[in-house]
Amino acid sequence: MDTQMPPNSSPQVDPDDKPKANFESVNVRSAMLTGIFLLLVMYTLYAAATLFMPLMVAFLTSLIFTPVVRALRVLKIPPPVSAAVVVMGVLGLGFGALYGLSEPAMEWLQKAPRDLRQLEQEFHQFSEPMQQLKLANAQIEDITPGDDNQQKAEAPGWSPVKWILSGTWSALYGITLSVILLYFMLASGDTFLRKLVRVIPQFEHKRAAVETVRQIQTSVSLYLGTITIINTCLGAGAALILYLLDMPNPILFGVMVGMLNFAPYIGPIVSGVILLFISSLNFDGLTQVLLPPFLVMVLNVLEGQFITPTVAGHRLALSPVAVFLSILLWGWMWGVVGILIAVPLLVCIKLVCDSVSSLRLLSEFLGR
Repeated sequence: MDTQMPPNSSPQVDPDDKPKANFESVNVRSAMLTGIFLLLVMYTLYAAATLFMPLMVAFLTSLIFTPVVRALRVLKIPPPVSAAVVVMGVLGLGFGALYGLSEPAMEWLQKAPRDLRQLEQEFHQFSEPMQQLKLANAQIEDITPGDDNQQKAEAPGWSPVKWILSGTWSALYGITLSVILLYFMLASGDTFLRKLVRVIPQFEHKRAAVETVRQIQTSVSLYLGTITIINTCLGAGAALILYLLDMPNPILFGVMVGMLNFAPYIGPIVSGVILLFISSLNFDGLTQVLLPPFLVMVLNVLEGQFITPTVAGHRLALSPVAVFLSILLWGWMWGVVGILIAVPLLVCIKLVCDSVSSLRLLSEFLGR
């Protein structure tokens, strides 16, 4: 027997159907807008690298020295004065390092053409397939009609002097801008926090925001300072190993090992390859050639797997995939500087995601 529905009754509909559809459409639209926004930000950072790159370097450096300025404030020293002292100290260390490394660097540059020719002769057998490929490509270009050969003949040749000078002026501009920005960031003190407190309406939110910013500043400054000390000790240890093994310019290459270690995975590989080339130019036996890069790589492994995780803590442990992608991204956008600051920037992003509840999922992805 068929049951009839009461006149005022309506068919039962799942109340979650329509909101779910709206929720999914909103999610798709918000994801697309977020993706477009991120692409625009990346393009802006890439196109305006001369502006944003010194700004980012100054920001990360200011995080390291903010506790110093804050400690000097307890001694009744105003932030502008303490910021000037910190900046002068950083400049003094930088010029001292350049002066100390100038002699071995000039010595290595003077021997570089001879060493490169010797290296080319030693690896000539590996370059023969490439030479044949280039010869075949040149023959194809000669056969192909067109004005390419005329355009190549009319095009000005590459000048290493102009390249060095342009790179030098670009580096000086970036360093000068970074130093000026560093001073103003340190001299401003807690101006950002005071403005944040004024903008937020409720007192509870004000206190939470101040605590979050303070925690991020403390964690990032502690991490960057710790990593800087670890890499300095790593460079000193590598220089000692190279000196004991009779490698040329051990201090110069020790500094190189310490600097490249700011880029995990890629930096140690690059320093190992460079040390292998230098070792092959100065030693004859296979054991003598492989020993310097091998010992430095062992030192890198000990630092990366045991020392840094123990000292820096597991809270700041990052996913190797996230680290590698960050190095690729920032290296593609900003070159060597981007490679060196990729991991510190990733640490800052992870700490922000840890402190914001809506970004905890991204923090889980970035963590190990």
